[in-house]
Amino acid sequence: MMLRRSFLYLVLLTIGNFSRKNEACQHCHTTRTASPGHAYGSEVDSKDMLYASIGHAYAPEGGTDDVVYIAAHASFPRKPYDDYYGFVATIDVYDYNISRGQMSVSAFWVANVGNWSKEMYNSIQVGWMVSPDIYGDSHTHFYTHWTRDGYGRSGCYNMQCPGFQLEQGSKIFPGDIISSTSTGRSRHTITVKVFKDKSSQNWWLYCGINNETPTAVGYYPANIFTTLAEKANSITFGGVSRAIRSLTTPPIGSGSLPSNNAAFISNLQFVDRDGQTTLIQSDLPIIADNPKCYYVSPLIDSKFSYGGPPGCF
Repeated sequence: MMLRRSFLYLVLLTIGNFSRKNEACQHCHTTRTASPGHAYGSEVDSKDMLYASIGHAYAPEGGTDDVVYIAAHASFPRKPYDDYYGFVATIDVYDYNISRGQMSVSAFWVANVGNWSKEMYNSIQVGWMVSPDIYGDSHTHFYTHWTRDGYGRSGCYNMQCPGFQLEQGSKIFPGDIISSTSTGRSRHTITVKVFKDKSSQNWWLYCGINNETPTAVGYYPANIFTTLAEKANSITFGGVSRAIRSLTTPPIGSGSLPSNNAAFISNLQFVDRDGQTTLIQSDLPIIADNPKCYYVSPLIDSKFSYGGPPGCF
């Protein structure tokens, strides 16, 4: 499912799929041209490169005919927010009846962007997705993904390649179906924690369903990463909608734009070097390609709503 092209080709491909004019929107973001060795000199530059980096994960091999939309909050590698050792989030879980060629994701990305070159981009993704292409069904699956070279030759979803080490006795494992999903006013959630263990230096994953206390699922050994082996310097959280151009784009979240009826990501916390958590109380920059279709609300009291309906394309 990963593109194995040069970073420049990937950026240009992303631009071709993502670029649109967003009128009368203060926070809108549209991807623009950036060179492979581009340094992040401003927040706008950082948004461009981060958007492209995340988008690469969801374009299939040779996927020049895909539309990908992202609606998320993001932290960028700039003082004082460029030292991260983990993240905690509680994510509302939904299900859809979609077909091959469509994918919907709600997740967060713990990353070290290095110098923004493809080879330096490292990330761990955790959340839930509906993807008939990957799983052969339209169920909602708990998922993970990792890369150490910008979705080049390294990494994979779940446990499809060496990397993730499953904890013995784990209640859930990457790729599992999440049977408890939200309907109407009945909200079901997963609480996920990813953190770098100070002793072993490995990146651990904990997960809990609904009100369960998160327990260990397993870990990514530090030695499978390059830049992320030390720390993360960017964290992104929100949703992704992908479809081939012959199909409509699927919903994100509950299928509603930000509102009380939309999906929420809450209990947002950063993890420091010593494993201590801090609730995110202030708003963060927004990455959104088409706010009329998919968007996020301001981040208030460690919580925001996000999403959008099917059929944006």
